[in-house]
Formats: sequence, C-alpha cells, structure tokens
Amino acid sequence: MTAPRDLNAALLAAHDRGDLPRLIALYAEAADGAAPEATGFFLTQAYILALDCGDARAPDLRARLVAMGRESPQPARSAM
Repeated sequence: MTAPRDLNAALLAAHDRGDLPRLIALYAEAADGAAPEATGFFLTQAYILALDCGDARAPDLRARLVAMGRESPQPARSAM
C-alpha cells in the first residue's frame, strides 16, 4: 500500500496527465486504506472514471459500492 502522502502526489500527477486507468487504480487503492466514511468517496471516484473510459474494473467497483449501500442493487432505468 502506498503511503498517504505518496498516494496524494500520485493522484495529482495522474490527474495532471489525464491518466484515467492510473486514476482508477489509485482511487481504488485510496478506498482500501481510507476511513469508512471516506471509502465511499474514493470508490465512487474510481467507479465514475471506470464508466467514463469503459474500464473493465467498473462492475467490481460498482459491486463494492452496492455492498456498502452506496449504490442501488438494481440496474439503472433507461432515460428513454
């Protein structure tokens, strides 16, 4: 696990580069080491980025959010 200060620096650098795959990994790592109230935030960031770029980690991240009660277990309804 990356030290919090190093993790923060890595997140900032990945944001600067626009490196979405790296951001997903870093936010998921941050969630693993976060206080319970911050875990949902970090997982949500990882999940949104994974959805944004079609990353294969999205279903696993969503499952973690569902298990935490932060996401509905039901699939989203189509807006159309």
